[in-house]
Amino acid sequence: KAEDFRRNHPGGSLGERLKISVSEVMLTGTEMPCVGEQASLQEALATLHEKNLGAVMVTGTGGRLIGILTDGDIRRIVIGGTMADLQLADVMTRGPVSISCNLLAADALSLMQEHEITILAVVGKKKELLGMLHLHDLLGKGEFRFLI
Repeated sequence: KAEDFRRNHPGGSLGERLKISVSEVMLTGTEMPCVGEQASLQEALATLHEKNLGAVMVTGTGGRLIGILTDGDIRRIVIGGTMADLQLADVMTRGPVSISCNLLAADALSLMQEHEITILAVVGKKKELLGMLHLHDLLGKGEFRFLI
């Protein structure tokens, strides 16, 4: 059926989904893994584990985005040696790639492809953290099936 094709074909519903704005698919509030810059590395890891999204946003004064701690950051520090004396600020990525909530989901996907990442911070004009966008949010969290 035509409707089934539209749903299953990447140019169909996925194409339509990428025309919506970032604000319509981003995670916000308690859905979003986030800790303050004063959090311990252990607290950040607990949040990373609890939310299971692959990253934790790190905010400073006024909710301003200052960094991101990703699964990849954790793998690198474990491979590199001891974690005993490390602080969150020692291991997070400062100034993570971010996007405005007013841009299209397609813009977010392009930015993810360009930087080879799966998570974007969504920020306001003053770099305050508004939300988080995961590649799975763009793809509809299982809403799409690709037939090979």
